[in-house]
Amino acid sequence: MTPNTILNILVVEDDPTLASHLTSFLTGLGWNVDFAASGRMAVRLCKSNQYDAVLLDVVMPDLSGTAILQHIKSCCNAPVLLMSASENSDISTRFTDADDIVPDPANYRDIVSRCQRFAEASAMAITA
Repeated sequence: MTPNTILNILVVEDDPTLASHLTSFLTGLGWNVDFAASGRMAVRLCKSNQYDAVLLDVVMPDLSGTAILQHIKSCCNAPVLLMSASENSDISTRFTDADDIVPDPANYRDIVSRCQRFAEASAMAITA
């Protein structure tokens, strides 16, 4: 996978400032980014679109993080990366179906690297 590969990403985040910064950064890379400010919207978007990765804030106003994760996992094959500044051990025990945990949602380089890694693994699985 080249650094210029265009990925399709869903950002699920209820903090408008963080969501705006993250989506702007990813869009600036040339990636296609959809945004959901609620769990229900995230589930709707996952049912109607294909994503290379879903970036999920674990605390949302309308649905629990575990409920959103279960809905997403049941309707699409995209890896789900949890975004949380909380203690990772607590998150990893509560969200066992998550594909990865982003410990610092403000570290955009880390987020990009993780998304690219999952997209690359998916591409290799398809060609194998």
